[in-house]
Amino acid sequence: MFGYGMDGRALATVRDRDAETIRTVLRKAGLREFSDRHGGFLVEGGYDDAPFLIRCVDWPEDAEQQLAHYEAALLKAGYRIKCGHGDGQALQAWP
Repeated sequence: MFGYGMDGRALATVRDRDAETIRTVLRKAGLREFSDRHGGFLVEGGYDDAPFLIRCVDWPEDAEQQLAHYEAALLKAGYRIKCGHGDGQALQAWP
């Protein structure tokens, strides 16, 4: 067990811990996490050494600017970044 996430969810695997670390980096950069009430970032994937997918779940016209903020925060924290899926609303990140 690797502790608990901000929402109280148990971080049972290395993947859970690493995804929560990405969320923490983005939140500390002042970026908003997706919820039932508003758009923001969503962290998915990261299984079997695959990259994490950081998706912008917001208005499409805001996605490019938000992804630039995600990318800057993650690069500053030492992550490798690549453009994500072809929909223009995601990045891939590796620790």
